[in-house]
Amino acid sequence: MTRPRFFLVAPLFVLGCSETVQEIPPPDPVPTSACAESLDLVFGAAEARTPLGGLSVAVDGACNTILAGTTQVAIDFGGGALGSVDAPFAFVVKFDASGKHVWSRELPEGASFEGKNVLAVDDQGSILLAGSLSADVDLGGGPLGGEYERANHPFLLRLDADGNHVSSRRLPGNLPADVNYSGGFHRVVEDVTFDAEGNFVIAGRFIGDLDLGGVTLTSVPQTWDEFFTNYKPDVFIAKYDTKGELVWAKSYGGDAIDLPAGLDVTPDGDTVLAYNQTSIVETAGEPTGLHVKRFSPSGEVVWSKVFSDSGLGGMGGSLAVTDDGGLVLGGEGRLVFDGIGTYEPAFVGRLDADGKPVLGASVTGNASAVVSAVAPEGSAGIRAVGWFEDTLLVHGKTMAGSNGGLDGFDVHVEWDESANTVSTFGAEADELALAMAQSKEGDRVIVGVEGPLVHPYESLSPYSQGTRIFLRRRR
Repeated sequence: MTRPRFFLVAPLFVLGCSETVQEIPPPDPVPTSACAESLDLVFGAAEARTPLGGLSVAVDGACNTILAGTTQVAIDFGGGALGSVDAPFAFVVKFDASGKHVWSRELPEGASFEGKNVLAVDDQGSILLAGSLSADVDLGGGPLGGEYERANHPFLLRLDADGNHVSSRRLPGNLPADVNYSGGFHRVVEDVTFDAEGNFVIAGRFIGDLDLGGVTLTSVPQTWDEFFTNYKPDVFIAKYDTKGELVWAKSYGGDAIDLPAGLDVTPDGDTVLAYNQTSIVETAGEPTGLHVKRFSPSGEVVWSKVFSDSGLGGMGGSLAVTDDGGLVLGGEGRLVFDGIGTYEPAFVGRLDADGKPVLGASVTGNASAVVSAVAPEGSAGIRAVGWFEDTLLVHGKTMAGSNGGLDGFDVHVEWDESANTVSTFGAEADELALAMAQSKEGDRVIVGVEGPLVHPYESLSPYSQGTRIFLRRRR
């Protein structure tokens, strides 16, 4: 990651008695940031109860913040109300560095965002969004077509920095009726990211067939007996060039549920994917556990690691690369680093550029805790956000107490426990941090939902019904 450097151009001189001139070097540059100040923004009505999905955030080089998600209530981000209570709708909004509304738009009914990280911004400020279609819609380039009986199709949408349509496409799949299946075929893009050259990579989960642009992948069916075949999710990953043409695509999975756990691109253009493998070796070709794979720009596997006895819970995982080609990961579940430790029920971990574990930690609460997003910090640290109930512990050490209900947290983790820090947010109402993005200078933008929340079926899902969306920026 390249960071701006600023130098004094006027040298200082000292004259000695011998009248020789000595040039004094300028002081070390002081990092600057386009993010001028911290932000605390809240959107939505206090009395509303709205389902929320796909909440994602990105920051461009000028510290503009782009926010996307799906909700079902009229909401005003500063440019007038979007949506209504009649049907769910997907939204995209851009704020400038001071938090002022720049533009916002609502996608047509039938388009939604469901993944954990559906939004990416390239170096020119153009925006890539990935979502799901349940109907034939026009995202700005004409109707995308398709049939949707008990099935959906992913879509990719490119916008310029001003929010104007650049391109849109549907990634088609088959219908359950095509294989005489009585269930449904669901396909979701969970993660999107750009590399330094403007190519982009997507990853997600799919059932049935998925055409990624000339390469069709098929999920492995679950055959229970000669009379019944079930279909379950497999993992896909695909890379596209700057023109949106497919470069390569791969899938992973066997006869059980297999789910993606994070995606990012290293500074030298390699792609790193994490996914949860629950299928048996005979059907998947790989052992169960948490898999991390690094691919070259052309799609060859550089290295592949599996952390056996590791696995993710319902909240999934998060991954981000480091400046030196390593990565950090986190999530809800269990992470086992052989010879180092076991971390649960929520965890963070850091690997070096060769996939070797170098740091792990448990993040937990007396009642519950979830790590929703991670980012690298410094040469060896991890930044993580999420939420907890009652008491927050890191490395088994009590770090904070809840102000009531669920509180959000922002944690910095090192091997040296004395270097660990935590800040929390939330009053008597619930507050869940769901996503995080970093500027090039390290400023963090955290987004989530604040309540009180209504938890369907006693679940702590990010898709719980909340009242307002919050956006915070911290140095």
